[in-house]
Amino acid sequence: MTILPVPFVASILIVFSLHVTRGEIANEIQQYVHNLLQEQNGEIRQLTEEIRTLKGQMFSLKRSYQHVLKELNNMKAGKEAELTEYTMDEEIGKRPIHVLPSQLSTPMRTPGNETWQFPSIIRGERSPVTTHSRLSTGGAYPTAFSASMTQSVSNIHHNQVLVFDVALINNGGAYNPKSGIFTSNTKGVYVLFSTITTDPGKSLEAFIYRNGVEFCRVYSGDSTMYSAGSNMAILALDVGDNVMMKIHDHFHETGVTIDGAFSSFSGYLLYETD
Repeated sequence: MTILPVPFVASILIVFSLHVTRGEIANEIQQYVHNLLQEQNGEIRQLTEEIRTLKGQMFSLKRSYQHVLKELNNMKAGKEAELTEYTMDEEIGKRPIHVLPSQLSTPMRTPGNETWQFPSIIRGERSPVTTHSRLSTGGAYPTAFSASMTQSVSNIHHNQVLVFDVALINNGGAYNPKSGIFTSNTKGVYVLFSTITTDPGKSLEAFIYRNGVEFCRVYSGDSTMYSAGSNMAILALDVGDNVMMKIHDHFHETGVTIDGAFSSFSGYLLYETD
C-alpha cells in the first residue's frame, strides 16, 4: 500500500474544501436572486392591480363628468329657451295694435234681434293697447265682481231675479248685492259666469240676461243628488247695460231649490272698447 505524502494530502483537502465552499456560495446567490425576483413579481402584480383599479375609477369619473356636462347643457338650453320666449313676449308687448276704421266691428245678433259691435283687432297700426292702468275707472282696478248667497232659495216664482247677496269682491262697485244686478260702468267686453246648485230631486233653468234679453242658459237638476249647473258668457256692454241671473219662466221646482252655499255669480272686464 502506497502512502501519500502529508503535504500532498493537505493540498487535496484544501482544494476540495474550496470547491465545496464555492458551490454553496453559488447556490445561495441563486436562491437570493430567485427570492428577489419573486418579491419583485409580487410587487409588479400588486402595482398592475392598483393601475387597473385606478383605470376603472377614472372611467367612472369620466362617465360622471359626461353626465353632469349633459345636465348642464340641458339646463343652459332650457334657460336660453326661457330667455328667448321672454324676449319675444316683451317684443310682442311693445308692438302697437289698432282697430282699423274699415273693420271696426262684426255685427252680432241676439235672440231679441238686438245688435252690438265686437271690435276686430288688426296688427300693424300705430295705436297702443288700452292697459288696465288707463281704464276709464279713474286709475282704479278694472271692474270685477264675484258674489254668492248667504242662504238657500225657496219658493221660487216665474222669472225671478236671483239675488247673490254677498259680494266677495266688487271692484268698481258695478254689482248690486241687494238687487242681484250688474251694471256696466265701462264700455267693453266682459266675461260673466254663474254656477247654480240645486237640492236633490229639484231642478231649474236660468238665464244670464243682458238688458232683459236672454243670452246664456244654465240648467241644474238631479233626481237623487245635489246638482251643479254652470255656464259662461262673453258680452259686449255699453255703460249702463244691466246683466243679471234670472229664472227661465216656469222651468223650476217648488220648495227649497237652490243651495246658496254652492251657487255664485261672477264677472270681470276683459278689455275696454271705444
